Amino acid sequence: MDTQPGVLLIKSESESSAGLGHFLSGRGYLVEEHASAVEALTRFRSEYHQLVITDLRLPDISGLDVLRRIKSDSPETPVMVLGGHADLGDVVRALREGASDYLLHPLSDHEIVNLAVKRLMQARKLLTQNRVIREELERRNRELKEHLQVLQQDQQAGRLLQQHMLPRTPYRYPGGIEASFRLLPTLYLSGDFVDYGLFGERFVAFYLADVSGHGVSSALVTALIKHSTTHLVREKALFASLTELENDLQYLIEFLNRELFEAPLDKHASLFIGVVDTRAQELYYCVGGQLPMPALIDRGKASWLPGKGKPVGLFADGSWEVFRCKLPQHWNLVACSDGVLELLSGDSLMEKEAQLLDLIEESEGSIDTLCRLLKIDRPEEQPDDIAVLRLRHVKS
Repeated sequence: MDTQPGVLLIKSESESSAGLGHFLSGRGYLVEEHASAVEALTRFRSEYHQLVITDLRLPDISGLDVLRRIKSDSPETPVMVLGGHADLGDVVRALREGASDYLLHPLSDHEIVNLAVKRLMQARKLLTQNRVIREELERRNRELKEHLQVLQQDQQAGRLLQQHMLPRTPYRYPGGIEASFRLLPTLYLSGDFVDYGLFGERFVAFYLADVSGHGVSSALVTALIKHSTTHLVREKALFASLTELENDLQYLIEFLNRELFEAPLDKHASLFIGVVDTRAQELYYCVGGQLPMPALIDRGKASWLPGKGKPVGLFADGSWEVFRCKLPQHWNLVACSDGVLELLSGDSLMEKEAQLLDLIEESEGSIDTLCRLLKIDRPEEQPDDIAVLRLRHVKS
């Protein structure tokens, strides 16, 4: 139940003001009348008095001084001044100094007073409501800024962690194999990821993963892939024997598929995973929905590797095939996540792939050159995460 609005009435002994307090009380206002302005000011309480009505001519201090004191103590409290035609100069000054309204004696029609009071009360109510809303918005904005600050700190920590999980680039392995990459996230964290390593003295294994979506959740899946791959390779001693390479690749991609499919993350990934036999110069690889396919550069000519396979984590059983490719004497292998396709013109996927292959060929496998040709060598926001992985045989 709403309380009755309070009115502080400071009036002279003029006949025109007589009965004003009684009239307003009859209209539902709690009226507190005073003939002394000094006494009225000591009684004023902004939380109780929603309106102050004061005569301009008072026996102790002027109505203008009352106005100034009220506005100094409570700027939101409306003040209505009462004056005669001879007081028009003071009325103008009162309006300039913050009075909300004025009425002129004689107050013969109290209903006009009632309408003016009602309007000021409604304005005061709206002002109070706006202040409460503004304070609530300011409180929520402060909370939002605090949450955003925490989120930014979390993202920065996640970015640092993800960067520490990435391999060194470039890195040269025995047998003349050099691996390098470029990773360009759209946000703090990337849903793209690359990794590579030497197993034994002969096999260089690697993968490029592109997790669906963006941001933290996708980046966490890249961490899951990294952890699962590292753990499995060590536990099962994968890529230790030439005779088991194909089985190891198939086992690894099927294991990752189960990990993602059974995880309650609603995430899947395109994956290109391979092993280079540095002695035999052969490439073994599996394709998990990789698009575009990696390109092999031989004597300045680029061509797509053959092969296809379902994305990882999308189906319970993907039935992936292991492909095998004899590598030329001096080769470059370039794999890109599908974010690069967003940068290319063309109405069809085939047109974009043809354009990308031309750029890979023009770059001669150089990541820096390819990024320059794709116009991603500048710190500008990209439409999607972009990863470029390069392996090559370095001339001895």
